[in-house]
Amino acid sequence: MATKRERDRGSAVIRTSKGFSVRTYQPTPEGFDPRTATDRQLLQHGLPRRPHAVRQPEWRAAWDKAFTRPTTWIVPTFEEIKDRKHGPIRPAGRKKLPTRSQAAALANATSGNWSGAADFSARGKPYKWVAGQWTVPNPHASGAGSYYASEWVGIDGWGSSDVLQAGTETQITQVLWFTITSVYTWWEWFPAGEVAITNLPVSPGDVMYCLICVNSTTSATVYFSNQATGVSTNFTITAPSGTTLVGNVAEWVVERPTVGGNVAALTDYDVVYFDECLAGWSGGGAMGVDDLTSATSITMTGSGGAALSVPTIENSHLLKLTWKKSS
Repeated sequence: MATKRERDRGSAVIRTSKGFSVRTYQPTPEGFDPRTATDRQLLQHGLPRRPHAVRQPEWRAAWDKAFTRPTTWIVPTFEEIKDRKHGPIRPAGRKKLPTRSQAAALANATSGNWSGAADFSARGKPYKWVAGQWTVPNPHASGAGSYYASEWVGIDGWGSSDVLQAGTETQITQVLWFTITSVYTWWEWFPAGEVAITNLPVSPGDVMYCLICVNSTTSATVYFSNQATGVSTNFTITAPSGTTLVGNVAEWVVERPTVGGNVAALTDYDVVYFDECLAGWSGGGAMGVDDLTSATSITMTGSGGAALSVPTIENSHLLKLTWKKSS
């Protein structure tokens, strides 16, 4: 996918055909401990500085969860997926999508492509990071054809024209007696399309953790960890020209992606659990962390308004999504 690569002290800057600039980092050496590393050492390996334990206790607790687990860091490799996009929430059928303020007041909403939970930030206090982990489902076909489900965490996409998201793809194709299954990790900064991470293997049943940190309205760093294999990766994305992050909503979602210009049929994924669902905000000299306590749940519907994927917010950090019917 790279058209140009520049070496800088072991890191790489990759230019993509979709207008992205992606920076990768040196893997941490054996025995590296983020808890005792200097800010300069953390920066060298693309890890965010440690929040202050007293002044920023909620952010520090989230940082500890993300970076004190034993892991092996790798330099990611990428492949642009030409015919696949994710993107903003779509209304269900002919219904009008609620505005941001309307949606924030809803306990439940419907969508034609999203199912999960969305948490809306307070005015003037945009989200600076979002985190969550999920168990990768085993995809099943509901008949002949191809079926897709994307499990991800992200920022924006409801009341904004951009979405910054990263997750896993679970696809299955049934042709006669042949079944082809594909499971992989990916990221996207809409309106540019999906980019697969080709060297971070993932299998059904693995627990994936993802943290997205906003550096500016045009830059963010993604941290991905396969908790089952103990392998992690990270990279910093600079958005294509004309794309900026708003930070008005954080999400934990199972989605029907757009494939070849059409919303795909939904994989029978049975059940997906998201936990450690957190999003950090700042503004007006304050900062804090939101969870699912005040989140809006989203039911995915298909033709005739039939429910395809139904969310249940089990508690302030745990979200359950249940497959109901293929489209």
